Amino acid sequence: MWRVRSPADGAVSAGTETHLDPTVTRAPLDAEDTTSRDSVLVSGGTAIARLTGVARVVIIGAVLGPTTFGNAFQITNSLPNLIYYGFLAGSLVSTLLVPVLVRHLVAGDAATVPTVARGFLGLALAGTAATLPVMVLGLPWLLHLASSGTPVPTADEQVRLVTVLAMLTAPQVILYAVAGTGAAVMYAHRRFALPACAPALENIGLIIVLGVCAATYGVRSEGETVPLGELLLLGLGATAAVGLHAGVQWWGAYRCGVTLKPALGWAVPEVRAIVARAVRSMTQAGLLAAQTVAMLVVMARVPGGVVALQIALNFYFLPLALVATPVGLAVLPRLARLYHRGELATFWDAYARGVMLALFLVVPASAGYVAVAQPIARVVGVGQMATPHGYDLIAQALAMLSLGLAGAAVFFISTQASYARDDARRPLRSMAVQTVVCLLLIGLAVAFTSDATLVRAVAAAYAVGCLVGAMHLFATVTAGARTAARSCLRAAGRVLIGTVAMLPALIAVVLTVPHLVPGRPGSLLAVVGGTLSGALVFGGVQALFRAPELSWLRSAFRSRDAAMGVGAS
Repeated sequence: MWRVRSPADGAVSAGTETHLDPTVTRAPLDAEDTTSRDSVLVSGGTAIARLTGVARVVIIGAVLGPTTFGNAFQITNSLPNLIYYGFLAGSLVSTLLVPVLVRHLVAGDAATVPTVARGFLGLALAGTAATLPVMVLGLPWLLHLASSGTPVPTADEQVRLVTVLAMLTAPQVILYAVAGTGAAVMYAHRRFALPACAPALENIGLIIVLGVCAATYGVRSEGETVPLGELLLLGLGATAAVGLHAGVQWWGAYRCGVTLKPALGWAVPEVRAIVARAVRSMTQAGLLAAQTVAMLVVMARVPGGVVALQIALNFYFLPLALVATPVGLAVLPRLARLYHRGELATFWDAYARGVMLALFLVVPASAGYVAVAQPIARVVGVGQMATPHGYDLIAQALAMLSLGLAGAAVFFISTQASYARDDARRPLRSMAVQTVVCLLLIGLAVAFTSDATLVRAVAAAYAVGCLVGAMHLFATVTAGARTAARSCLRAAGRVLIGTVAMLPALIAVVLTVPHLVPGRPGSLLAVVGGTLSGALVFGGVQALFRAPELSWLRSAFRSRDAAMGVGAS
C-alpha cells in the first residue's frame, strides 16, 4: 500500500493516478511475505492520523469558533497541504517515486536510491518555493474578491488576518516536500509504521499550540481585534507542528541510510521521467484541489464557515477512505493484468463488481449522513462551536456534501479501470467536467443566495459536481461494455431500494433518542443507534434480494486475500 496523501488535516484527495510499471519487478526485499502485517501497520497508522485529524479540526472550532478569525486560520493552515498534495509533487510521491526506489533496491543497487531521492527533493523544493509568493499575495486577493458584498469591516479584518497568517504558514509547503520524500524512502524500504503515524504528531503538535493559545489569550467572539502575539503564536506554532512531522520523516529516511538533502533534480534522468509521466495525474489532482480551494475561499464569507466545512469534510472522506479507496486499489492490479492479457469479458466483470461493491457500502452511508447530520454536529461541535449557529453550519455542510459520496466512489473506481487500460485522458476530461460544474454552481451560489444559506449551497455545488463527473466518466468508460453498465445500474437500483427502506428506522431513532437522553450523550446514542438500526434494515432488504455483494463481503472476511470481493486472477 502506498501513501496517497498526507492525512494530517483528516482530508483526502481522490483522483491521483496510480501507474503500474511493467518493468518494475514486484519482488519482496526479503524472502518473508509480510503483506498482511504491512497492511495492518499502514491501516493502523492512518487510522491514528485520521482520528487525531478529526480531534484537531474539532479543537480548532472549539477554540476559534464560528468567527472570521477561525476562518482565516483554517484556510491559511489548510492551503499548504492542498498546494503540495493537490497541485504539486504529492501525487508523484505515492504513484511514481516509490516504485522507482523499489526497483533499485530489488536490483541490489541501493547506492542509487539517495541520488534519486535527493534529486526528487530538490525538484520538489524548487516547485514548492515558487508557490510561496502565490500563496502570500494571491490568497488575500482571492478572499477580498470573494468577500465582495459582505460588511466592509468584517471583510477587511479577514484579509488582514489572512495576510499575516499566510506569511507565517506558507513555509509549510516546503516542509511537506521533505515529509513526503522521507515517507517515500521509508515505504520503499518497507518501513511502514513511522511514515503512517508521523502525521499524527503534526496534529498533536497543533492541538498543543491551540491549547496554549486558549490558555494565554482566551477564546474570542466575532468582532474582537486579534493581537499580533496571538497571530504569531498560531501561525508559527502551526508551522512548527508541520516541521515536527517533516523532521520525523527525515529522520526515518536517515535511519534507512538516505540523508535527505536537495540536489539538482533535473540532472537525474529518472526524476525527469517521473515528472514527464505525472503531468496528467498532477492536472487531475490539481483540478480536484481547485474545487476544495474554491469552497474554502467562498465559505470564508460566513463566520465559521471554513471551520464547519473542514469538520464536515473529515466525515465526508471517511467512507471513501474505508470503502472506495481499498476497493479501487484492490481491483486495479487485476484489471491491469486482465486487460493486457486480452480477457476483456472478465475485465468488465471485475470492474462491475468493484462499482457494485462501492455503491453497496457508500450509498446507505450517504443517506445515513443526511439523517444523522444534526446529531453528529452536536457531538463534534464543542467549545465555541457548541451553539445553535455552529451546529447548523456543521450539519448543513455535512448533509449536502454527503449527497456526492456515491459519485466520488464511482469516479475513483472508474479512474482505476481507465488507468488499467493505460488511459489517463478519460478521467482527466471527466474531472474537468466536474470542476466546471462545481465552480459554476459555486459562482451561482455566491450571486443568488444569502450568507445564511451559502454553506448549504456551496456544499451542494460540490456534491452535484461529483455526481455529474462520475456519470460522465462512467458513461465514457463503459461505452463499449453495455453488460457491465447494466449490472452496475441494476445494483444501484437495488441499493437505492434498501436505502429508502432503512430511512424510517434510522430517522425514528434519531428523532426519539435525544428526547429520552438529553445533551451530547443523547446525540451520540442517536448516531450509533440510528446507524445500527439502519444497517440492520438495509442488510435485511439486501438479503431478501440475494444481493451478491453480501457474499463478496463474507468472502472478504473469510480471506484477507479476497481483496474486498473482487478476487484475484
